[in-house]
Amino acid sequence: MMADAALKPVLSRWRAAAPLIASALFALLIAVCTAPASAKIRCKGIFQVNKTGLVSTQICRDRQIARVARSYGWRVSDAEVRNNPLKKVEICQAMGGDTRLQGACGAYGPQNLW
Repeated sequence: MMADAALKPVLSRWRAAAPLIASALFALLIAVCTAPASAKIRCKGIFQVNKTGLVSTQICRDRQIARVARSYGWRVSDAEVRNNPLKKVEICQAMGGDTRLQGACGAYGPQNLW
């Protein structure tokens, strides 16, 4: 009986602090689970740089197409080339002779039209 009376103040303090502790743990969980800025995809031409080496990926090929198009003065974003296949075909057919697009354009280049 005496032990129960001694624990009452301690338990009431914990109950009062429980929402604060829960919100702090939730904030910590959110901070841990979000992707760090270093997880951004890095490309070297049409190749994605990863820990095992260079791998040709579609996102890097699309970025290369957009980068070359911008160097010729086209106003096109990486996302526009990635999300609009017709824009990719248009760019590749217009400037597919550029050697920087050799691996990125594939069958869309002007050499494959006829």
